[in-house]
Amino acid sequence: MYRTAVIVSTARTPLAKAFRGAFNNTHGAALQGHCIKHAVERAGVKPEDIEDVFIGCAMPEGATGMNVARNAAP
Repeated sequence: MYRTAVIVSTARTPLAKAFRGAFNNTHGAALQGHCIKHAVERAGVKPEDIEDVFIGCAMPEGATGMNVARNAAP
């Protein structure tokens, strides 16, 4: 049986964790959770129908920890 993978939506955080940025004091997982929420809304699918999610995090900072994707998942 073949399974087909599709990309149904994307979302990203702003470049805001920089020194004195607008979201500088916002935890990285909270920013990522916001992206997940909006990507699901844009896709128009039910959250329970989603099997896999791929999240990239190029440079996690110390307060967020090393696995922002696990911390952001509801």
